[in-house]
Amino acid sequence: MVDLVWVASVTAGAICFGAGLLGWMKSPRSPAAGLFLLAMSAIFVATATGSLYPLVDASYADAAETMAKTFVVAALLAMTFLWEVTIVFPINRRIAFWPPNRYGFMIVAGIVLACVLGGQAELDYDNPLGPTLTPATAKIFMVYAIAMIALASVSVLLSRLKANDEGRRSSMIFLIGLWVLFASGFVYAIDFTTGHEDAMEFSVLTNASLVAGLSISGLLFAVAIARGQMVMVSPSPEKFISSSKAQYKLLHRRVYLVLEEKPDFSMKMFSDILKSRCFDCLDDESFPCESLDCSSCSLPCPCRTCKKYTTRAQGLIVTRQYPKDVRTRYYIQTTPMLWLSTVAGKDNMDPAKLSLLTDFLVSFMERSQNGVVLVDGLEYLVTSNDFLRVLKSIDRWTETAMASRSRLIMSIDPKAFDPKELALLERNREVVRPDAKETWQIIPERI
Repeated sequence: MVDLVWVASVTAGAICFGAGLLGWMKSPRSPAAGLFLLAMSAIFVATATGSLYPLVDASYADAAETMAKTFVVAALLAMTFLWEVTIVFPINRRIAFWPPNRYGFMIVAGIVLACVLGGQAELDYDNPLGPTLTPATAKIFMVYAIAMIALASVSVLLSRLKANDEGRRSSMIFLIGLWVLFASGFVYAIDFTTGHEDAMEFSVLTNASLVAGLSISGLLFAVAIARGQMVMVSPSPEKFISSSKAQYKLLHRRVYLVLEEKPDFSMKMFSDILKSRCFDCLDDESFPCESLDCSSCSLPCPCRTCKKYTTRAQGLIVTRQYPKDVRTRYYIQTTPMLWLSTVAGKDNMDPAKLSLLTDFLVSFMERSQNGVVLVDGLEYLVTSNDFLRVLKSIDRWTETAMASRSRLIMSIDPKAFDPKELALLERNREVVRPDAKETWQIIPERI
C-alpha cells in the first residue's frame, strides 16, 4: 500500500513536470514559461518527498526532518512560482533583477520567503500513526497556500482586462488548473479547520484527492499547451523609437514579394514598420518611448490605447543571414528570429523541415494582433525542397496572412528562379521592385 501511494504521488508529480517542460519547450524565452517550469518541478519534488517522511522511524529523526523540510519548501515554492507566473502572464511585464524593478523584487522576495518559512518546518513524533507536521507548521502551510491562490487569482483577473482574446483564453485555462491544484488539498483543509492534529496523515481519501487533483491539473495544462490553447508568451513589439508614422504603407491581409538581390529594402521596410507609428494612426500626440516600462508610465499612450489594432506591429523574421548581424545592422532587439540553417540550435530551423517552419509561421500570425512577418531565404528553401513543395507552403502562409490580418513580406532574388517559377510566386501577391525607375511601381507606396 505504501509503495502504491508513493508511485501514484510521483506519477502525478511527473505529469505536472511534463506539462511544465512542454510549456517551456514551446516558449523557451518566455519568463512565464520559465516560472511555470519551476513551479511544476517544485510540485514533482514535493510529491516525491511528501509521501516518504511519514514512513521514517523516530530513530532516523534527522532524515525525516530533512525530507519534511524539503517537502514543505518545495510545496511553498510551487505555490510561489504559480503566483509569480501571473506577474508576466497573460500580460508580459518587464522584469529586472539588477537594478531590480518592482516585479523583480516581488519574485525574489517570494522565493526567499518560501525558503525561510519552509526551512522552519518541524515534525511531531507523538502521533502514533507516524511523524506528521506540527500544528504550527501546518497552519503556516495552509495560510501561505490560501494567500498564494488569492494573489494569483486576483492578478490573473486584473490582467485579463488588458489581454487580447488569446491571453484571456490562456489565462482562464491557467486559472482553472490552478484551482484544481488548490482543490486537491481540500480534504486536508477540512481536517485542519476541524482541529485534527493528524491532518497530514496519509489516509486513502487524502491521497486520492491529492493524486487526482495533481494529475487532472497536469493533464489539463499539458493538453492545452500542446493544442496551442494555452500560450505562455505573446508576440511583443519593438521599442517605439520614433514618433513619426511608418514611411511605407503596408496594408493588412496583404503579401508583398520584394524582388532584390539582397534583402536590404525588405529589411528597411520591416524595421520601419516595427519602430514607428502605424501609417494610418489618427492620434498625432504620440511620442517616442525609449526605456520606460509601459506599466509604470502614467502618461497617455495612443499606441497602448489603440482601438483599431490593439497593439503596435509585432514582428517575426525568418532569415538566411546570421541573426546577430541582422540585429546589429537594423537595431532589432525583441523581435524573434529564425535562422535557416542545418546547424543545431534553439532558434535555428532546418530548411528541410518545411512543415515545421510552416507551423511556426502560421501559429505566429494567428496569435499576433498586428503581425508582420519577413521571410528571407526562399532560394535556400528551394535547394532543400522541390519548388512545388515550397510554393505550396507559401500559399499556406499567404492564406494565413489574409485570414489573420497580418502582413507578409518575402524577399527573393529573381535571378534564382526561371520565368515560370517567378510568375507563380508573383501570382496573388503584391510585387515590390525597389530598383524601378518609376516611383509608382514601387509597392508599397510611400506615405
